[in-house]
Amino acid sequence: MKRTLILCIGALAFVASSCTGMNGMGPGNAVIPPEQGNPMVEIVVVAADDLDVIPSTVVANGSGISPIDGIRVLPWERQTIELVVSSPGFESIDYRIEEYPEGGSVEFRLEPVVLQGRITTHDGRPLPGALVQLGDDEDRTDNEGRYALERATSGTITLSRPAWQTKQFEWDGSVVSLDIPMERIVVKALRASATDIADTTVWNRLLDLADGSAINGVVVDLKGEDGTVLYGSKIAEAASVGAIAEHFRIEDVLSDAAAHDLYTIGRIGVFQDNFYAVAQPEHAVTTPSGELWRAPNGYAWLDPSDPAGYEYSIAIAEEACLRGFDEIQFDFVSWPIGDLNNAVFDGEYNQEVRVGAITAFLDRAYSVLHPDCAVSVTLLGIVLESGTDEGVGQEPEAMSGAVDVLSPTLYTTNYGKGWKGMDDPDEHAIEVVTTALDGGKPKLVGFAYFRPWLQTWAISETDQRAVQSAVSDEDMGWLLWSNNAGYTRAMLPPR
Repeated sequence: MKRTLILCIGALAFVASSCTGMNGMGPGNAVIPPEQGNPMVEIVVVAADDLDVIPSTVVANGSGISPIDGIRVLPWERQTIELVVSSPGFESIDYRIEEYPEGGSVEFRLEPVVLQGRITTHDGRPLPGALVQLGDDEDRTDNEGRYALERATSGTITLSRPAWQTKQFEWDGSVVSLDIPMERIVVKALRASATDIADTTVWNRLLDLADGSAINGVVVDLKGEDGTVLYGSKIAEAASVGAIAEHFRIEDVLSDAAAHDLYTIGRIGVFQDNFYAVAQPEHAVTTPSGELWRAPNGYAWLDPSDPAGYEYSIAIAEEACLRGFDEIQFDFVSWPIGDLNNAVFDGEYNQEVRVGAITAFLDRAYSVLHPDCAVSVTLLGIVLESGTDEGVGQEPEAMSGAVDVLSPTLYTTNYGKGWKGMDDPDEHAIEVVTTALDGGKPKLVGFAYFRPWLQTWAISETDQRAVQSAVSDEDMGWLLWSNNAGYTRAMLPPR
């Protein structure tokens, strides 16, 4: 790639007194006056972006010109000199000197080679936050997926980003615009509760099942449905509200997972939290009389419209992320369901406020956790096909621009009799799941992708495998839920 760049000579853009000083001599003052023999031409090569002198190669009439004390000079023999000036990471110049330059010096300003383009998802959506590396140079893509590497030289390009497969390829420098898609990390994982992990026999059985099947990940409960913190957290607030009940050591779980080559997802419940809501009622959903409002299951809830209540769960997530989890998945990131006639929130209870609050939490969590961990969130399966947030603030369009992965709960038992004309959704498991995903795909307007939760109950193992296969055909992976580690080899796809 060659291009004519800024030169300074005489009264033009070529070096004259305006470039080299009043005597017209270059940095080395090495020009020989004409009366002493053949005059010398000094060649100066600088970067156009900062005007610093740069290492370069200068070829004159086919012969290389070596620097002497850092200065390149060549004799002017009153005939044309054909020059090729180049430097790694810069665009080269072909130039012809036909007359002796005024001042005896020529400055070449080389423009840097800028490798630029866009990183996208597998289906062409802009992918922000991807790290693009080439040698010692790197850049992270902006919200439009754009990157730029200046002074780029040929070599190995590496693309990396949480939730996406690392990609490497050789770049020979022949093109300077590259748009590159990345591929999703396809995870097929089993959920492991704290009691599952605490029971060595059960935990080892789960690891053995993974070894003998296509399972390549595990979802570990870190903060449960009631707000219990299930490992030995060092977060002071977790201890002060009495939430810690240690069932396992994170280091042991991560070590076991690594030994079995499993992708690790730490699951954290957020707004449904008996411990923090009781200890900090000013951040909780209350009744008009000031008492804690409780859901039908008896659990208290933090107020999703109160940002002060976000930081506790995010601190737990950050701790787990920094200890080594590949991904943090937030659950119960929603407004509560139940009799809300006597529920008091800081914000208005309408769809705009609900969706805004959920998105604000996810934005805040993402800003803390990324790029150390991937970030995912569970959401109701029905919102993939619904035209509303179903009263809980979960809108796939907004959520898809805030986290890496959306995990809708696609359980047939969540769909009532008569759903889409089905007498019994349990008898139409594949249709329930595929229809939901098809309805949700157009709502992925951000960079996230789907990795749904699938069930292990109410449908046969044959149907479970069929559902898994249908989802796998979409290359999006899936998570398998069981309350009691009731997984069998028959319900899992082979390795």
